[in-house]
Amino acid sequence: MAIGWGEFEAREPELAATSRRLLYPIGPKGPGLGFLATTRADGGPRVHPVCPGLHAGGLYVFVTGGSPKRFDLERDGRYALHAYPAEKDDESFYCIGRALVVAEPARRKAAESAVTHHVKPEDVLFELRLARVLHTIWRNPRQPGTQPVYHRWQP
Repeated sequence: MAIGWGEFEAREPELAATSRRLLYPIGPKGPGLGFLATTRADGGPRVHPVCPGLHAGGLYVFVTGGSPKRFDLERDGRYALHAYPAEKDDESFYCIGRALVVAEPARRKAAESAVTHHVKPEDVLFELRLARVLHTIWRNPRQPGTQPVYHRWQP
């Protein structure tokens, strides 16, 4: 089962706020930054830098029309999204789920307002639905004895 960002935010407001902060490392006015993993037709993994956007209860990503990741997501909607790594302490946000094509023009136009890059007409909009979320912080980061502290969530 995968849910939208808005439902995740309602169920886990603190984790959602942390996740939002990590997806927008430059701040709320800056771009969302992350790496999107998809599955190639031969079953192999593929990783791509992306600029996700949070808007109106959805987590969205625009994908270039001819991009291999577009075809991966249309064929097999499974994805993993990892926020761009934190500069100082390695804190991280990761989620997995299913990507759904958003074809409705009104939703597309609204989602364009959530990203800072120029969206081209041939770009395809996907909503990233959440099946699992992982937030990691580190005890004693980048020192001997470093230990991860995980906060896992799934609906």
